[in-house]
Amino acid sequence: MHEGNPQLTHTGTGRTARTRHPAVRPLPHPWRAWLTISNDPDNTTPAGWAELHRIIWEELRLPFADALFLRSFNTLLPDQVDLHRHPDILAAHPHDGLHTWGDYMFARTRGFDRSDAEEGLAWLRRIGFRPRVWVDHSQFTGNMLHLHRTGSIPEFRDASGHVYANPLYTLDLVHAAGVRYLWDGTVTPVLGQDIPMGDLQWTLESAGDRRTGLALYARRRIRAGLRPGTVAPASDANRAYRRHRFPDGRSFYIFQRHGQWPLADIDGLGELLAPARMDALVRRGGVCIAYTHLGKRPAARMGDPVHVPPATRRALEHAAALHRQGRLMISGTARLLDHLVIRDHIAVDAAQRTLRFAADGIAFDRLGAAELAGHAFTFDLTADPRWTVVGSDGALNPRVETHGRKAFTLHFEGA
Repeated sequence: MHEGNPQLTHTGTGRTARTRHPAVRPLPHPWRAWLTISNDPDNTTPAGWAELHRIIWEELRLPFADALFLRSFNTLLPDQVDLHRHPDILAAHPHDGLHTWGDYMFARTRGFDRSDAEEGLAWLRRIGFRPRVWVDHSQFTGNMLHLHRTGSIPEFRDASGHVYANPLYTLDLVHAAGVRYLWDGTVTPVLGQDIPMGDLQWTLESAGDRRTGLALYARRRIRAGLRPGTVAPASDANRAYRRHRFPDGRSFYIFQRHGQWPLADIDGLGELLAPARMDALVRRGGVCIAYTHLGKRPAARMGDPVHVPPATRRALEHAAALHRQGRLMISGTARLLDHLVIRDHIAVDAAQRTLRFAADGIAFDRLGAAELAGHAFTFDLTADPRWTVVGSDGALNPRVETHGRKAFTLHFEGA
């Protein structure tokens, strides 16, 4: 299913996220950049899923996390993999996201209702799956931000003042499921978020060619001058995440994905993650949440018995090599976003020699050993044993790795 608006834009909604302390490095040592894949499971057949699982998670051992449909009622894709008919997929490799409550596109008389989400939430709790990431799906009427926003609106009011409860509203249930990060409905062609970027550079890279970019830049500057405060600066537009308050009063973090609408299939992934582009990402730094449909292939190649084409396999192999070399961090999307949020809420008190890990109140209500387990943070500070590390419940005891006298990394180990 095509999921896109052909115009590539950045979100201008929501409040900006907190900025990290300058003593905290953007990424933990030794990583130069961070890559995740945000996969939409559309069009994934059992055979395609098996090949993807074998290559990505078994052969290459890439630590990406996947997303899933709970149910699929799409009559045009009767073999599409979902958790209901294929319960073994959840334990086969890591998952951290939901592609909405299921595929209700072209479901004919089987429309979506809030009761479906209530049933889905009860099921998630029974099986112990707490997704951290939500990605809207195609023209789904219960989307939160992409094309439709009906899922985030609790009620409607007509011109006569009548108020109607919205039977498609489920944002409260999404939050109850454990989701804290939502895709904002856009993709960006800019390679590398979470890095400083001037307005001109960001506009040129967003446009794709210099002539169009210069024209867009001129319009942006004129608009900014005529209507102050209406044009987000590149420093904000290129953030990896931002806070967003929805109509029901709930706040989540929203994020963009990197790519292009026409490249969002398994063949396009080979171009998106081409070795030269991943080398460029490592040189530039920053993070990349790549947008794709791993289970989808171009119509012209549907007869090919091989799902993952050679160019995409080479791209994945090169990413795996960069990861083994300690240059390109690879993880699930939730792991990356969790790291950025925690990083941006570390308070450094040099006078008291205290590093305080504070809960942000959206992704984390508290930060203790359990929440920090598996994370690492590097500080450009003197490696003084007198530093105290404090979380929500008091002192923490991370493993310290020093890098000379002027830098060290805190490793929070555990499950």
